[in-house]
Amino acid sequence: MRIRYVFLLLAAGTVRLAQGQSLPAVYLNDQNRPTVPDSATHYRVVERRNELLGTHAMREFSLLGELLLKGTLSSIDPPVRNGLLTWYHPEGSRAAQVHYRDDEANGLYVGWYEDGRVSQRGDYANGQRVGRWISVHRNGQKRSEGHYNAGRPVGEWRYYYDTGELSAIEMPDRQGRPLALAFFNKDGSPYMQPVQVRKLPRFPGGEAALLSLVARNTTYPREVRRKGIVGTVLITYTVGEDGRVSQVRVAQSLAAEADREAQRVVASLPRFEPGREYNLPTAMTFTIPIYFGPGFSLASGLKPTQTPPSEARAAAPEATD
Repeated sequence: MRIRYVFLLLAAGTVRLAQGQSLPAVYLNDQNRPTVPDSATHYRVVERRNELLGTHAMREFSLLGELLLKGTLSSIDPPVRNGLLTWYHPEGSRAAQVHYRDDEANGLYVGWYEDGRVSQRGDYANGQRVGRWISVHRNGQKRSEGHYNAGRPVGEWRYYYDTGELSAIEMPDRQGRPLALAFFNKDGSPYMQPVQVRKLPRFPGGEAALLSLVARNTTYPREVRRKGIVGTVLITYTVGEDGRVSQVRVAQSLAAEADREAQRVVASLPRFEPGREYNLPTAMTFTIPIYFGPGFSLASGLKPTQTPPSEARAAAPEATD
């Protein structure tokens, strides 16, 4: 999918900071690095050092104040994670959890769906995946299983439909790339069409139809127009396994009215043809940048979010991009 942008009109907004914190909030970009507010995607609030424990309590929030991550730091500059870190879904339930030691994930990692059911589990050692890892469909059926050695998938990996039938078998090479890959239909017969590890969701009519729909349905808020503020809002959203759009959130805020309008438009999108991984319908998350400015021009639109290191960003560490 080509990188494009939708050009509309937004106004500058502000970040609502958590109240009662001892240290100033730090704005962060999508690489989790400090930045100026206008380029931030989220922010971190750190409490003063607990002398008894030798740590700083730390929380990270979206620009609209949603809790993304909670944990502890043994150092602020540079930030060094130690102890239990917990990521959260937008509505507040736990998304993932793992312990850190000297800024590296160590021990059992568990991921959850929004309803609290386990989605994935496995082990980390010195920041790398090791041993057996499994993922689970929402209905509790096993989705995938395989092994890691020092962060690389090794041996035979198997993938399953949510009804229990085998969907794919993969043998990775030493770099973790597919060395051998076979897909299967639900009846167990070989899948005879060309195999593709990952297939992105498709909007009805294609990308051009999606960009046109967003442009037609977006209204320039009166108050934002009156102030004449120009800029970009980033909206992230997930296309689920059933093709429905959900988890629509502001990744980069400008003005409250514009943020709400951008969220409304994206949340109202019709179903996509779901994306697929290893022949399985798979939820995938995307970012759409919407720019409002004098003289509307529809230049382009969507880009998939980059896959963050599973232990590095203020989002569920196993989020699919």
